[in-house]
Amino acid sequence: GEGAATAGGKHLMITGGPSVKFHITNIHTMDELKMTGNCMKGSRPVLSFDKSFDHIDHLKLIKHLFIDVFGTPRGHPKSKPFVDRVMAFYYADGKIWVRNYQILEEAAATAKEAHSQKKMTGHSHSTSLIEIGPRFVLNPIRIFRGSFGGQTLYVNNEFVNPNVARAMEKKTQGEKYVRRKGAQKKRKLKDESIVVPLDPLADVFK
Repeated sequence: GEGAATAGGKHLMITGGPSVKFHITNIHTMDELKMTGNCMKGSRPVLSFDKSFDHIDHLKLIKHLFIDVFGTPRGHPKSKPFVDRVMAFYYADGKIWVRNYQILEEAAATAKEAHSQKKMTGHSHSTSLIEIGPRFVLNPIRIFRGSFGGQTLYVNNEFVNPNVARAMEKKTQGEKYVRRKGAQKKRKLKDESIVVPLDPLADVFK
């Protein structure tokens, strides 16, 4: 089916479902990162997933959604007939970390380097990955059977809504302020209750 993405707690869905709601954090654009890598506009990405996407049930489903949403259909009129970038998905700390890389192939400068390179890798040129951006982190919140709703297939019990977290932080700060003011008031009352004894020698030099 066709893929679609929307914003907010972000949704990824396939027409008719299922759909996934994410909280997106740590977004860094290509302009912001100023990486040296580059890739051709319209080039098809290789989608790379770490082994977690083959062993954890809810990640297996998310992997299929990512393939439909980020993958380029073969023969698409706007795609290029080559691959020069990698879109990588890593699972760590309960979140999905997304990175984009350019595939860089460099020919050896000399025949000696080419021979040495071919001996090590089987190719006379070297291949490396250079990050180009953007990069971001997806925190899965909930997976629905339908489009934007329906039966819940997965829920992340570790997720705390940022608005709730901010409200709790403000409440904590408010409680700290009240305690501080209360302590200041107690100190003031204590200071006022202290009676300084009269000094019997205070009038000697008057």
